[in-house]
Amino acid sequence: MTRTATSPDTAPALATASLPEQTPPDDFVARRWLESLARAGGRWPQLAILCALLSTFVLLAQAWAIAHLAQGVAIDRVGLEALWPAIAVLAVSLSLRGALSGLRGYAGTRASQSIRRRLRERLLERFAELGPLWVRRQHRASLANRVWDQVESLHSYYADFRPQTRLAGLIPLLLLLVVFPLNWAAGLILAVTAPLVPIFMILVGIAARKRSEEQFQEMDRMGRHFMDLLTGLKTLKLFGAARRGPQVEAVSHAFRKRTMRVLRLAFLSSTVLEFFTAVSIALLAVYLGFHFLGHLQFGTWGDSPLDLETALFILVLAPEFYQPLRELGVHYHAKAEAEAAATDLAPILGNSPLADRENTEIDGTVAATHQETSVASSHLGLQHLTLEDIAVRYPSQYPDSTPALGPLSLHINAGEHIAITGASGSGKSTLLNLLLGFVSASDGLLSLNGHPLSHGLPAGMITWVGQDTVILSGTLADNLRIAHPHANDCELEDALGNADLLEWLHSLPDGLATRLGEGGQPLSGGQARRLSLARAFLHDAPLVLLDEPTASLDAESEARVITALKRLGENRTLLLLTHRPELLPLCQRLLRLDDGRLVEDRPLDDTATRGES
Repeated sequence: MTRTATSPDTAPALATASLPEQTPPDDFVARRWLESLARAGGRWPQLAILCALLSTFVLLAQAWAIAHLAQGVAIDRVGLEALWPAIAVLAVSLSLRGALSGLRGYAGTRASQSIRRRLRERLLERFAELGPLWVRRQHRASLANRVWDQVESLHSYYADFRPQTRLAGLIPLLLLLVVFPLNWAAGLILAVTAPLVPIFMILVGIAARKRSEEQFQEMDRMGRHFMDLLTGLKTLKLFGAARRGPQVEAVSHAFRKRTMRVLRLAFLSSTVLEFFTAVSIALLAVYLGFHFLGHLQFGTWGDSPLDLETALFILVLAPEFYQPLRELGVHYHAKAEAEAAATDLAPILGNSPLADRENTEIDGTVAATHQETSVASSHLGLQHLTLEDIAVRYPSQYPDSTPALGPLSLHINAGEHIAITGASGSGKSTLLNLLLGFVSASDGLLSLNGHPLSHGLPAGMITWVGQDTVILSGTLADNLRIAHPHANDCELEDALGNADLLEWLHSLPDGLATRLGEGGQPLSGGQARRLSLARAFLHDAPLVLLDEPTASLDAESEARVITALKRLGENRTLLLLTHRPELLPLCQRLLRLDDGRLVEDRPLDDTATRGES
């Protein structure tokens, strides 16, 4: 679910507990997940396979040219002019195969790039859907490992292994169809020895899969360890414990050992495949040699003898017959790495990783959907919002423990401006997380205009403005359009004017094209806060949630933000988390929470407001 404006509030302490163990998908589910992701590769995988098949047809011409040249020079003793056609065919076929091989590699790389780019986009979208509450419970190193290392590990799978699985069946079958009519014994040798390669490849691959999973886990642990050291470096230095060289060395050494185990298995698989391929080709060469010596007089069709040109043609094709199987074995470790990555990513993205949105619950955290309910499409206005005996428990809580929020009943009418107060841990953040859809109610009913909601309010009906404004590294227009991607410049200027930033806009060197963020135009705390309000004006949702919008501001900046809030509250419903008495005149109603329960609900008139002050 897309939430506008700024970063969310600090998650409650209960939400910082680690995730429970998730059941990893089995091998079949991981393979199906990887296949469903392959759709993002477009037509590039088919082009890679087509190039390989065309290269095989060109190989037939190349093998004929080599065999014809050997027959002409060694047996027929013909002149050079008679050999020129074969020489030309050989030169052209070598050039064509090189070009087709390069095009195949390019197509495989493009397919892999497209898939990995789409997967990274989907992962980031998914993190946004799950919300900051879920993200904050994950270690930053784990999130980075998923987005970068695990996605990157899929490159060889989609660029090399997956196309090779098709070619490993098609190319040997095509060559068998060519060899069998020439000599059935040679074809039989190829057909019988070919299964040895995939059998031993699978045996080695089983161990490689386990090693790859261990390597990902060790990489995750190493990343966490290093990130924790960097984060706590000031504290470690303060207590004289900054020297952590032996610990870092031990963690790095453990990761290096696991990496070498994976590499040993990869080299072992290549060695095994090369051995069986060499033995098979040698067996075919021995048969052909003994056939010419007269010791083995079988294998030909009819009474026609086997000549040197046919034998060389078969012998040249033999290594290419095993080559697809050998390449499959070389890239088999890519399959193990991809399945290990899928085991970790599938529980986050679901069984359909490319789905735009899913109703998926991960560890009790519900992701919002475009298909929230029919309310989102048929009741765009906010008439009233009702919470009936709502209770929220975080996943770390026991089912019979006191809920973080509730039981709570509350009725909010359109256009109301409500101040929500309470001590830290009283349930204010949980209430907003419930409305935003970042947590789901364990009991009770949340309804909008009389229609039940299961996962918070629809994205188009709610705007969130927190204490910290997220400034993107981009132009001012880019920073505003995250709230309304299709807004024109006039709409952007109107939003800035409503947020009391029009004078600041006119002072910028490039106006809306001025770059903000790292290396760009700096913003004061008050300007950043009003920029988040400008985003709220652009989003134009009927319900606005605000968390201490004037916190840490000086008196002048606070006054300007309050003026902008008054404009924002016109024809909108406001829920305002605050401890500041200066904000109470904006509201008509005060709610006070304590220990997750509503302990006070009263109107705010001028007298009451002065009393609060």
